[in-house]
Formats: sequence, C-alpha cells, structure tokens
Amino acid sequence: MPVQIRIEVSIQQEMSNAPHSDKGNPSQVGREAQSESTAFGRSDTNSTANKKEIHEHIKGRGLISSVALGLSDGLVTNIAFLAGFGGAVSDIGVIRFAGLAVTLAGAISMFFGGLLAGRSERDLFEADLVREQNEIENEPEEEKDELRSLYLEKGLTTQEADIVVRRITSDKRKWLEDLLTQEVHIHKTELQNPLTVALAIGLAFVAGASVPLIPYLLLTVKSEALVISIIVSLIFLFGAGYWKGHLVGRRKWKGGLEMLAIGAVASSLLFVIGSELHVFV
Repeated sequence: MPVQIRIEVSIQQEMSNAPHSDKGNPSQVGREAQSESTAFGRSDTNSTANKKEIHEHIKGRGLISSVALGLSDGLVTNIAFLAGFGGAVSDIGVIRFAGLAVTLAGAISMFFGGLLAGRSERDLFEADLVREQNEIENEPEEEKDELRSLYLEKGLTTQEADIVVRRITSDKRKWLEDLLTQEVHIHKTELQNPLTVALAIGLAFVAGASVPLIPYLLLTVKSEALVISIIVSLIFLFGAGYWKGHLVGRRKWKGGLEMLAIGAVASSLLFVIGSELHVFV
C-alpha cells in the first residue's frame, strides 16, 4: 500500500477509535486526524482504496532506460568511429571489418557492464535490507524514532506521526519495507533482473551501432557510404531523442535536437581528426 494511503488509513482508523464527547463531536486527535486526511485530498477511506489512479506511471522504466542508453550509445559510438575511420582509411572493406569489430566489442562491453551494474544494485539493496532487519531487531526504539522523524519532516503533527508509526511497526515486514523505501528510496519491485538488463542494453547497442554501419555493408563506394551513413544515423538519433523526450514528458523536439547535435558534433570532430591522421595510415 502506498505511503500516502497508508498514512490516511492509519489516521482514519485512529480517529474512529478515538473517544467522543457527549455531544458526539470528535476528540482533538480525531479532529486533527480528519483535518490531515482532508489535506491529503480524500475524506473517505473506502473511496481512497477503490479509486484508480488517473495518470498511469511509466512501466518498466529500468528496461526503457537501459534500451535508450544502449541505442543512443551504439548510434553515437559507431557514427563517430566510422566517420573518423572513414576519413583516415580509403579501403571500404577495412572500414566494414572495423565497424563490425567495434559493434561486437561494444555490445559485449555493454552487456557485461549492465550485468555487473544490475548485480551491484541488487547486492547493495540486500545489504541495506539485512542492516535494517538487524536494527529493527536490536534497536527497535531508535528505528521508530527515525521513522517518526521522517514523517514529521513530511508535515505530519507529532500525534499523527505517532499513529502512523504505531500502525506500520505493528507489522515487521511492512516496517522494513517502509524504512527501505524512505531511506534507500527504492522498492524491491523496482529492481530489475541483471541478466534482462544486460541483454536489453547489449542488444540495443547492436541495433544502434548497426544503423551507421549498414550503408558501408550495402554500398561499394566509400564516399557515398559515408554520406548516407551520417544522414541516416542523424535521422535515427533525432528519432531516439524524440522518443526519449516523449517517455519522460520533456519537449520532444528539444530531446530530438539534442541527440542530433551530439551525433553531428561527434561525427564531424572524428572525421576531421581521421582526415588529419590519413597521412600516417
């Protein structure tokens, strides 16, 4: 249950259990609890639990992030490399071989990098989980004070924070979950499978790196392949930036132009350097 709903339910339950005066008015705790519940934007517990969220969250944001990284990295890496290498080498066969080698090496590097990053994130989470479990068992009062302070910082009164903490800490599993969410800022369900992330980022790199490489594989004239490779790659870079901007709710055109500018600068710079190095090759 989300923290906001859990807070409201706790306060509402406490309010219903609070003593009433002879006139039937709520006690001071009940009035403050009801006020806080209203501040959250809901006054009925059942309607809160049944109300569906209007705006859906981005699903699979971890995989989307990995795919976006692999795709853009593959595009920028190979467009810059092939432009630079094409400026230094005239044999299109050598350029093809070098492009394939860079694609394969980059994909393997991204795969193992994603795998290690995913496993490291899980290991860190497990370490935090064990640490918080030990603190709950050995220092429960300190952990309660820590949780109470977190809710006070969110704007709850002392009475309301005490109510919420008492409810949450009555279930050690929920207590641990809440501490991890508040302190580590990640929920176990948000952790991605390291192998899945590694495959996603590695395959995305291959897909991105293939875009500037394909013209060299299909054409026989280096100059034509170079021009078409850069044009097609810049179009794909703009599309990747546009897609990313759409996902994160940013200006889509701005995201596309940023990616296009990065690819254009990288390919131009490497082409100039490659051309200057041509005399040494």
